[in-house]
Amino acid sequence: MSEKTPLAGSDIAAAFRQVGLETGDSLVVHSSFRSIGPVDGGPRTLIQALLDVIGPEGNLMFPTFNGPSATEPYFDPDKTPSSTGIIPEMGMKWPGAVRSLHPTHSVAVIGPDAETLTRSHLDCRTVGADSPLDRLAKMGGKILMIDVANNTNTTVHVGEEHAGVVKVLPFFKISSIKVRLPDGGIISHKLDTSPSCSVAFGAIDYPLRRKDQLADGRLGGAKLMLMRGSDVIETVCEMIKDKPDVLLCTWEGCSTCSSARKHLGM
Repeated sequence: MSEKTPLAGSDIAAAFRQVGLETGDSLVVHSSFRSIGPVDGGPRTLIQALLDVIGPEGNLMFPTFNGPSATEPYFDPDKTPSSTGIIPEMGMKWPGAVRSLHPTHSVAVIGPDAETLTRSHLDCRTVGADSPLDRLAKMGGKILMIDVANNTNTTVHVGEEHAGVVKVLPFFKISSIKVRLPDGGIISHKLDTSPSCSVAFGAIDYPLRRKDQLADGRLGGAKLMLMRGSDVIETVCEMIKDKPDVLLCTWEGCSTCSSARKHLGM
């Protein structure tokens, strides 16, 4: 079997334009780099292709999430690694990138609005109103999925928050994490219950497609999906209004979704 020819940056940029990315766009990228296949220059080439497509007026956001085990003795935005793959890990180290201070669900942004999008992440719920993902959606931002499904689309959680979904149990079994501030000071941040099980989040695919709000593409061996954050939030709110437990999984062993159902009286 012959080896595949590595994708060049121009090939990657063309695929992003074909799926619907445009100059001036702001977006968050959820990704699986391995599924793409060989890329000349690796993930750095992919990030540069995204920046080339959106241009200097666009903003590129990465989910640089991590679990509590990575935050000992405290969360350090300059050093704590992400657990969301090589693209976010490289993105947060990109020249000029700004990472928010949330100790478990930080984001990193490259672009002219990086400071605006990432500031005060400790002053709101993890993925709630006025969180970085919510701000991105409100400014018309898009969501690019690179060979990952909508069960990894964190903006769905933002939609849950806007719909008033009550999450009873904390996502992690700890109540707070220490955070290093830019001035070197250390504070303790209390975690909230925002994130939860996302197994059932694929349910948003159909209503988005029905309204022609989800575009598909290909990049090497990877599938691409592109949608607007505001469309996702609006769709989630509509779905939950119609069926409050539509985005809760049905596995009895899931304490988060089971507790939410009990709160709904189901």
